[in-house]
Amino acid sequence: MSRVGSREVTPLPTDTHRRHYVLALLLVLLLIGARLPVLNHPTPVHSDEGEFLAAIGFPTQYPVHHPGYPAWVALGTLGTRIGFEPYAAYQLWSVIASAVAPVLLYLGLRKLIHDATAWWLALAFGVNPLVWFTAATALNYVAGVVFGLVIVGACWQADRTRRPGIHFLAVITLALALFLRPDLLLWLGPMVVFTAWRFKWGHRIVACVGITLAFAALFALVSWLHGRDGGAQSGPKLSHTADVVFGTSIFRLGLKDGFARSLLKFCANLTWDFGLSSFLIVAAVVRWKHVRQRWPGTSTFLLLWVVPISGFVLLVHMSEPGHIMLLIPAGYCVMGLGLTATASTRTATRLAAAAAICSVAQFTLYPWSPESTGYKRTIDAKISYMSASGLRQIDRRAEIHTPGDYWSTQAHRPATRPARPERE
Repeated sequence: MSRVGSREVTPLPTDTHRRHYVLALLLVLLLIGARLPVLNHPTPVHSDEGEFLAAIGFPTQYPVHHPGYPAWVALGTLGTRIGFEPYAAYQLWSVIASAVAPVLLYLGLRKLIHDATAWWLALAFGVNPLVWFTAATALNYVAGVVFGLVIVGACWQADRTRRPGIHFLAVITLALALFLRPDLLLWLGPMVVFTAWRFKWGHRIVACVGITLAFAALFALVSWLHGRDGGAQSGPKLSHTADVVFGTSIFRLGLKDGFARSLLKFCANLTWDFGLSSFLIVAAVVRWKHVRQRWPGTSTFLLLWVVPISGFVLLVHMSEPGHIMLLIPAGYCVMGLGLTATASTRTATRLAAAAAICSVAQFTLYPWSPESTGYKRTIDAKISYMSASGLRQIDRRAEIHTPGDYWSTQAHRPATRPARPERE
């Protein structure tokens, strides 16, 4: 191994750059092709899509809840200007993002593990049921992951090489990402700030000020969008969003309804998302000491990645499956590092390929049905609608699902239920 400063760095694989580009292109083509059969499904999939569609024409109107997603609405508007129907305009960016994000994961992982193993894990990420489902919708979760992976990759490289310019890439990307998904500040802001402390005080100040100014600019833009032309002022809009977010939190509902319920949803969604691959993640965690020995500092970095997201959804607001989407690539990183540290290259690659194949089978073959009974009815109502069959019949999900039907809380009662109900 070579050293950068005081850290050991695993040498890069010897594959040529040309091979990397060919494999990346193949990944893009495979994933875009996989999206096409499920794009024609009933709409809307989620109530937020109605707000996005109503906001087409940005910045002429902005009915999206505060603070909203101005960059996403702007991209949707751009899609209509080049000839797409409003819903398809958003789908265009979701499909593109769902192909770009796995490529970013592949290019990052292959610097640490064998190229073939990294490629199969990136493919597994691209055909993950949550990613596949969301990629066919007007929701912006996958687009947020693209920005998230750039931030994660830049922070990792900056920490390893001590190059402040790479960290500034993370800062700039986070500043732009706030206009697409403001919650990325909560998810990845701690990682960016922590990495900034690896550098001199001047760099730390510039990084923190830059993020603060971007956040202020977002709220200035959204306040203008909400408050002009006699529209509602930003204050009530923001307070309503806060009420919805904190309405299901541990602070209002306590340990049972606020935490235990969120934990159950969290675990159920991750189990469905990773399917049989969950066993590879568990195996990697059990034998994590081998990863720590081979890649010092990896544990801290991964904790900075997963703890802020997990903490927020468990303690404050666990509503949509997409809220935990940034944990999906983190899971495949854990899988890849664990396989590489404890198995031969051939075995690691075969297990990574098996993970991708199992995800394809799960998404495409699962027999979702609104007529299901027993435990399958519960699973179909809550999580397995994120499948090809469930997506094609998404307009029938309401036949077997109502928010709070299996675990009702104060947030679901008519007297206290928010105007924008939680969807599970």
